[in-house]
Amino acid sequence: MKPEPDDRIGARGGLSQPREFSLERLEPPKIVGQVENPVLEAIRRLWWRTFDRVCGCFILIRLSIYDRICGPQPVTPADLRRETDHERLVRAFPAAGEPTNPRKNAMPGKIETAK
Repeated sequence: MKPEPDDRIGARGGLSQPREFSLERLEPPKIVGQVENPVLEAIRRLWWRTFDRVCGCFILIRLSIYDRICGPQPVTPADLRRETDHERLVRAFPAAGEPTNPRKNAMPGKIETAK
């Protein structure tokens, strides 16, 4: 007599239950501070974007002061390697050293608008 096959995948035993740390048990995140009025919400978002930009300006000012005090960073071997690779590319492909001009490379006959 042959034993019956064990159908663990079909039964799904304990696997059908969400585990302790699974994503299914987590609650969806709550949006803190969201305002129902769309005008006030837009003003709130604009305020935080402005605040973020001002903080970014202070960081850039601090970094520029630090650069002026300490000077440029020393050249690393990676910088030297990158420079020699670029020089070899420019020698092999002279167009690689030229700055690109999008109007010069535009398709002929195409009407371009001034931006």
